[in-house]
Amino acid sequence: MYIETVRFIVPPGNAGAFESAAHDGIADLLHRNSQCFGYELSRGVGDPATYVLRIEWTEDSDRIGGVRDGEHLAPLLATVRPHIVCVAETFITETTVVRGDGGAILGLGLR
Repeated sequence: MYIETVRFIVPPGNAGAFESAAHDGIADLLHRNSQCFGYELSRGVGDPATYVLRIEWTEDSDRIGGVRDGEHLAPLLATVRPHIVCVAETFITETTVVRGDGGAILGLGLR
């Protein structure tokens, strides 16, 4: 599996509009894409202007053909572009065999 990470810089006054646009645009793009396992958008704790979009893909060749050349990318970018300063970086990683659960119980913060 491949993980695509995109880091956006969003001015503080645009956070709400960006999150709303991202919710609608990203959800539409990725929910209907058969090569996408899942995605999440998170915001920096120390730097709330930083947002990170993490997307799990089946494989890199599917990702490039399925999304970057797909019919939904242009509307997505048109939706979020007015609310961002820039795309700070984007990169793709590949999962390894090192994986596991932590000690916390989800939702309770304890074990």
